[in-house]
Parts: sequence; C-alpha cells; structure tokens
Amino acid sequence: MKSSFSSLETPQGMRVARLALAVLVCCSVFSASARATCGHKGTQPGFPSMPFLQAAQPAAASAPKATSSSAASIVGLWHVFLTSGGLPFDEGFDAWHSDGTEILVDNAPPQPANGAGAVCIGVYKKTGPGAYLLRHVFWTIDSNGNLSGSGVIMETVTLDAGANTYHGTFTEDVFDLSGNLIFEATGDLNAERITPD
Repeated sequence: MKSSFSSLETPQGMRVARLALAVLVCCSVFSASARATCGHKGTQPGFPSMPFLQAAQPAAASAPKATSSSAASIVGLWHVFLTSGGLPFDEGFDAWHSDGTEILVDNAPPQPANGAGAVCIGVYKKTGPGAYLLRHVFWTIDSNGNLSGSGVIMETVTLDAGANTYHGTFTEDVFDLSGNLIFEATGDLNAERITPD
C-alpha cells in the first residue's frame, strides 16, 4: 500500500513541507482576523467567564506592596477586559515586558487562513507616575485568508494602588490596504495582574 506521504520522502517534498510549516508558524504568530481580532469583536455574543484567574490572584494580605504608583511597574502578565459603549469589546492576556514591548493574546475567533488565535504586539512608554501609553498594532485577514488591512489600538492606562490592577481608555482604528480608515471605536479597559501563586 502506497503511503499518502510518499511525496514528502523526496528532497523537494521535504523542502515544500518545511516551507509550509514555516509559513504556518509565521502566520500563527503574526496574523489577525478580518474583524481586527486584537480588538473589535462586538458581534460576538459575550465573553467566557474565567474563574480560574480569580483563584490565581493573591490574597489582599500577600499582594505586592508599592510605596507609590511612581515606584510601581506595569511589567508582568495581565487579564485585560475592554468595553465600548458599555458592551464587551475584547478580552485577553496581556504581557508587558521591561524592554518597552507588549504582547496580547485575546479570545478572538480562530483565523480563517490558518486556525491560529489572535496574537498582537505593541510598544509602550511611561508618561507619568504609574501612567503608560501603549501603541498596539495588528494585521487584518479576510475570510479567504488574504491580508486585508491593519490596525492600531492606542491605550492610556494608569496603575491602581498596589499595582495589581490598572484602568484606562483605548481607541482602535482599522485601515484597509490603501490606508483608508474603515472602523473606529473608543472605550474603557480594566486589567488584573496574574501572579504565579
């Protein structure tokens, strides 16, 4: 019986398989869906509850102490929830790094082209005591798996007392391939720090 993978046994077949794997890995890391998956999901019927996150939060007595919001740091892993017009807009896990970069993995639907989730990246700077400005960028992909545009989410956030939560506002703009604005939303966001204990 001839194996359906016999074409992979040739040098050319192996190169094609490696190339396909590399493309899938790159797409799963850098792509977003047609509905600006690192942002607007207003057509979704809600967001799932994540009770396991509450269990991971430290008790108030063991929470890290910050002498002031200027000494606090936003570096770490966060559970973030965005609303627009009072309705759920986006939810995800957001990692802020000490080098000024940020990565968000949100609960957007799978990508049409490759089945990946929504992974987006950003850069931030400190703008004042406990205050930060984040520029978060992403691609959009249409239902056929083709690049359809890009977007940016601008966030202005402030760490709350104790540096275990933050709150702020956001603006999301989505552009087509010609740079024309095709979607804009504004709203509020809140986040809770995720700790290892």
